[in-house]
Amino acid sequence: MSSSSSIKLQPWNDFIEWGRYSIPGSQNAITRMEDNLNFYSGNYIAIVAVVLLITLFTNMNLLVAILLLGAIGYYLFFVQKGDKNIGFAVLTPMIQMVILGVVSVIVIYKLSGLTLFYTTLVSLLFVLAHSALKMRNLKNKASNFVSGIKNDLKNELK
Repeated sequence: MSSSSSIKLQPWNDFIEWGRYSIPGSQNAITRMEDNLNFYSGNYIAIVAVVLLITLFTNMNLLVAILLLGAIGYYLFFVQKGDKNIGFAVLTPMIQMVILGVVSVIVIYKLSGLTLFYTTLVSLLFVLAHSALKMRNLKNKASNFVSGIKNDLKNELK
């Protein structure tokens, strides 16, 4: 298999196909998870994004707070790049990122309790469970193998 990957949304009927689930053996589980996480990465991202958006739109205070925190982050890291002098201290971009991260976690926790964290956790658990239980058919494996070879050839020809 190729180590190169691209995020591509696979057909939903193939993603859901009910007859293709089984509990893997302990040796097969990691390989199956890696293959599925690679192959269905677009579908997994879409599911996590939809669940997070539903959570945000059901809690308007949280949505406004996240938009404000995003705007502050954009301002700090794209508009006003570099170190910031605040009184006697110099804040490097790394320190700014840590401060923004801590403030973001506190604000999100205060506004949503643990709702956002729980929805993220449930989404990620769904992704891991699906990737472990879903058996891909031979057609999907062959398609993934061929696209990996194509990507490798493109990279070598550059």
